Amino acid sequence: MKNYIIKGLQDFEDAFGNNMKDCYESGNYGGGYEIEERDDGRFTLYGDSNSYFENFEDWSDLQKNASTRVEGTVLDIGCGAGKHSLYFQEKGLDVYAMDNSPLAIDICQKQGIKNTILCDVNHFEKFDEAIKFDSILFWGNNFGLLQNASFFYYFLNLLENLSHKGTKIFLESMDPFGLGFQETETVDYIQHNLLQKKMGGQMHLRVRYKKYVTPWSDYVFASIDELKEMLLNTNWVIEETLEAPSDNQYIAILKQQ
Repeated sequence: MKNYIIKGLQDFEDAFGNNMKDCYESGNYGGGYEIEERDDGRFTLYGDSNSYFENFEDWSDLQKNASTRVEGTVLDIGCGAGKHSLYFQEKGLDVYAMDNSPLAIDICQKQGIKNTILCDVNHFEKFDEAIKFDSILFWGNNFGLLQNASFFYYFLNLLENLSHKGTKIFLESMDPFGLGFQETETVDYIQHNLLQKKMGGQMHLRVRYKKYVTPWSDYVFASIDELKEMLLNTNWVIEETLEAPSDNQYIAILKQQ
């Protein structure tokens, strides 16, 4: 059992964690509502707290399909309450669950996840253990944690130190030019990003829950074509793409060249 503490949110910033905590302690996983605030003033209310605790049967077909490709030593980045980590650990895999929320990591430990990493992606270079991961997960749209094009290049380069030729990276995202992004304000936001030479799906956000507010940060959505272009500047290529055309959701599975 290994529990690493590198860099996490402060208590007043831990909106996600406090929502998970309330959901977990309620016993019925009823949960509360998170408010996503974008820097153009748009607010969105999300009431899917119980999704942090879904059993395998309730996962999306996309994730169920991708789960058959996950093997070996696993790094689950943005693990939340640990539903994916716990599943793969129970399958006998050696799993490391990573999140920047102290309360999320606490819930992971209470649920029996053996190895946890309290860290955000901006400080992950301080994780200097001599571990070579076989599978690295960015599920639940956690591709977004890679923020923007420049951070994407930086982080994939960083992951080379923790991987080998057989390592697979699983990136889940949605196409920001497709379904789910058709609201007028969002279309305008994407077009403004492009005019500013940013990625269209590069959203600048913070999340609120009760009195807790996360720091502002970029969260990116990318199309498969954008991903292919970005990978030209890395040592990674797409091995396989699993798609859900009904909502433009996908999981891209990367491997080293």
